[in-house]
Amino acid sequence: MKRIAFFLALLFFLSAGIVYAQRGTAREEVVTIRFASILPRNTEWGRALDRLATEWQQVTNNQVRVIISHDGREGSEVKMFSSLSSNSIQAGLFTSVGIANICPAIINLSVPFLIANEAEFDLVLDDLMPILEARVDPRFVILAWSKGGWVYLFSKEQVLTPADLRRQRIATSPDLSEMNTAFRTMGFTVVDTDLAMVMRSLDRGEINTIYMTPIGVAPFQIHRSLNHMLELPISPIIGAVVINSVTWNKISPAHQQEIIRITRRMAVEFSESMSRTETDAISMMRRDGLSINKPTAAQHNLWQTELRGVLSPIMGTIYDQDIYGRIIQILERSRSGQ
Repeated sequence: MKRIAFFLALLFFLSAGIVYAQRGTAREEVVTIRFASILPRNTEWGRALDRLATEWQQVTNNQVRVIISHDGREGSEVKMFSSLSSNSIQAGLFTSVGIANICPAIINLSVPFLIANEAEFDLVLDDLMPILEARVDPRFVILAWSKGGWVYLFSKEQVLTPADLRRQRIATSPDLSEMNTAFRTMGFTVVDTDLAMVMRSLDRGEINTIYMTPIGVAPFQIHRSLNHMLELPISPIIGAVVINSVTWNKISPAHQQEIIRITRRMAVEFSESMSRTETDAISMMRRDGLSINKPTAAQHNLWQTELRGVLSPIMGTIYDQDIYGRIIQILERSRSGQ
């Protein structure tokens, strides 16, 4: 009888445990994530984010549900970051402008005319990524990093040297405060201009140059007015998918790992797609009359050497002296063939 009673008691506890577990699963909190993006919905990248949302939901058995807010409906990256902090949105796709709010060291990758090409950018990222990730504000989690193309100069007149650029009036977004400070420190005239007002500002003669990605220039046909492009990138663009920790901590560790896996795969695809699209945009604008101006080796060296010296006063304020020095060492080794 005692043995029978023992097995009955054991069966009772096992049954109760199963019922309890089933109730726990049924009552597991559904995490709703409002995901903001400045990218247009009806593009390859917008559709990629929609697929990302679907896959997040699938791998979490619908315990994570994602609503993508496309087309910059949540405002600029500055506004998006404010919403992310207050939990009005829970995740977003950011460039350096937004990422700098949670990892100020990221700005060191955008020093004008420092990193010259994709190969150098890869070397710098491989070395610096652990340092950058260690400096991310713990209130936020970066799920994946992505490369987002390059910023170039587009102008009415040919620009080949720093002296040429100092004679121009350069349109820029007021949100790019660090970049704008660097340009002013280098002696360039920068004019805060809303993107929607660029063509009007051009007509009024308030600006005659802009720095922007080719992917941003082509759709607005800005190249028809600013029909010279300096074939020397200003800086690379880095992007990241960011989620706030409040939301992230609501997701089980197993589901977190699946979300990271999917997001990092998408980030690789995004980087490759952005590179192809940038090349296509430049080719299209070239057929439409854009002049691509390639500096000589001596002119190229002017950008590298002259501007590096001019930037020294803001090292340790806008830019991190140690990280900047580390980037310089990486580039010097690479350029010397080491």
